[in-house]
Amino acid sequence: MINTTWLNTFKTLVEIGHFTQTAEKLFMTQPGVSQHIKKLEASLNIELLTREGKSFELTEQGRLVYEYALELASRENMLLERLRYDDPESGNLSFSASGAIITALYPSLLDLQQRYPGLKVNVEAAPNRRIIESISNGVIDSGMVTASIQNPELSAEYIGQLELCLIGSRDAVAKFSASEAINQLGVVDHPDAQYYLQKYIEDSRLEELKQAEWQDFNKVTYINQHSQILQPVSMGIGVTVLPKVAIEYSGYRDKVNVWPTELLVSEPLYFVKKKRKQLAARYSFLLELIKATEFA
Repeated sequence: MINTTWLNTFKTLVEIGHFTQTAEKLFMTQPGVSQHIKKLEASLNIELLTREGKSFELTEQGRLVYEYALELASRENMLLERLRYDDPESGNLSFSASGAIITALYPSLLDLQQRYPGLKVNVEAAPNRRIIESISNGVIDSGMVTASIQNPELSAEYIGQLELCLIGSRDAVAKFSASEAINQLGVVDHPDAQYYLQKYIEDSRLEELKQAEWQDFNKVTYINQHSQILQPVSMGIGVTVLPKVAIEYSGYRDKVNVWPTELLVSEPLYFVKKKRKQLAARYSFLLELIKATEFA
């Protein structure tokens, strides 16, 4: 590896053209400048200069090394400039949330990327636990979760409430009560179905199902593709519980409906990042989109 201190001395010498003036500029002695040049030549096993009294000429190898020094200095200046300037319109946006939230936000994120081609949107649908782990491990920069954060290294900004709904086909909602539909039609299972359904039963005061356990319900089908969860529901094949935003951004929204509840069934929604990490300016776009989206 080339010693950058020796390389900088050589570059300065070439540009000034005089050993004594180079020493003055670098706050060195003239013998010190000569030593740097000799050490650089020895490390590269070449001659950089042809000396003629107090003057010198670059060898062909010396010219190549000088061009390399110029390129290195230019790249360093570019890096320092980029570090000083946090461009809000370029860079990666890494973000993770539940499938319903990603479905709601993704079209707006793509519009954002279309307006600012320098942005690269990287999103992943994941459960709370994996989102928290990914942020803690530095795999992603930010995420949205509905769980309280126990990790002292993370900060959580309250965004609002994520409303949960029991969803069935339009015919099923018109024909059955919520409890009847769950018992008679069964449940469309998905990665969050157990947690969502149990919370829905508890918070919506479906007393006749309070004692029921997950294994008691008839799981009529399972799907882990979020965009397809409402397809069987729309066909009358079971019911399911999802965030309300999943309906609004679904292609099946005109074929499904929700059972009304006495109380709003919801969970608190948090924007999570590392506590000591300052997010780049581009994340202000993401937060604006999140806060402009209705989740309840």
